[in-house]
Amino acid sequence: MNMEMRPLAYYAHSSMRQGNQIEALIPYTIMGFDMPVFLGFDDIYEFINLQEISVNCILVYMRYLEKLCRINGQVEKFVLVCPTLISPVRMDTEDAGMRERADILVSFLRDVPKR
Repeated sequence: MNMEMRPLAYYAHSSMRQGNQIEALIPYTIMGFDMPVFLGFDDIYEFINLQEISVNCILVYMRYLEKLCRINGQVEKFVLVCPTLISPVRMDTEDAGMRERADILVSFLRDVPKR
């Protein structure tokens, strides 16, 4: 295990096995709406052990990236898209509604000005 992960692993093993969760708020500035996200023991365990992580872990990481971009004055250079809006598109492209949403998303991302 990476040395930086030890405090997180200790916290997860000592406090989170009883069902405790870590709550993080994804602010309006990232997704266009406020969204509370909860990380449980399994989420932390998967992250620490470099396993496939949940959408909640990705959202919290996006919050961290947005904060770094804001600090460095680069927030206008990136578009963050909620992964819960993308994953159904990838999984079932036979559904006409899913294809339509995928087309809308692709069109939006093409229209984002490049800097």
